[in-house]
Amino acid sequence: MLPITLVFHAEKLHDERVWRRVESVARWLAVQGHQATFFVYPFRAQVAGQDITDRVQTLATLGHEIGQHTHFYAGTKIDTPEKVNDLRAANVVQCLHRDYETLRCMGYTPQAFTAGAWLVDETVLDTLVALGFIYDCSARFPKPQGMTSVPHHRWLVSPQLYSNAQGCLLCLPTTCSLGEWWKWGRSMQQAKDHISYQIVYTHDYDLLSLHTYVLLWSFLLMTHRRRLVSASPLVKKLWEDKVHD
Repeated sequence: MLPITLVFHAEKLHDERVWRRVESVARWLAVQGHQATFFVYPFRAQVAGQDITDRVQTLATLGHEIGQHTHFYAGTKIDTPEKVNDLRAANVVQCLHRDYETLRCMGYTPQAFTAGAWLVDETVLDTLVALGFIYDCSARFPKPQGMTSVPHHRWLVSPQLYSNAQGCLLCLPTTCSLGEWWKWGRSMQQAKDHISYQIVYTHDYDLLSLHTYVLLWSFLLMTHRRRLVSASPLVKKLWEDKVHD
């Protein structure tokens, strides 16, 4: 069976309703001996004037991996309908450094990254290398219906090592969303000739939907006999394989 990593794109940990649901899942996973990866976007909490340090620390104390999730919005206009993506190099670099330093101030130096809205380009990857990140999950595995052509989106059928003069970064494509796992992701469990792992993601705020919350618990119950792991153990093996290719 393919190893499975459950990841959360955590954007609203400052919301009390979101946190209650996230914490209940995180604690259940820890009790069962499972680990998840939380890609935290701290800027939304900053704009709201909230400190989520204790909540991030709780997740880490439970044994979960803390990564970085960054949207490249213009200024503080981060909500619909005002939000606008600004992919100019200066803004991309500033946003990455801002969230990186915020997480460092919370006590965690992130080594894992996923871009908001899956927007990634060479500037993003080069900045991640410069900051010392080990892996990036901003690329996605192709869907059964094929790949959509969207600027700054990357599709990979297998992990890829990105290199520049400063170092290397392992690009680890995300397999599917939680909803997609139920639709077609489960059928990939034996497809070891195509992919050697599954990374299944959901947003923290999606757990406010009863439908998604039930899907998540059903997913956890279906996979509870298999040890869910954070992405780090997968990366260690894949990194060794890629470096020695």
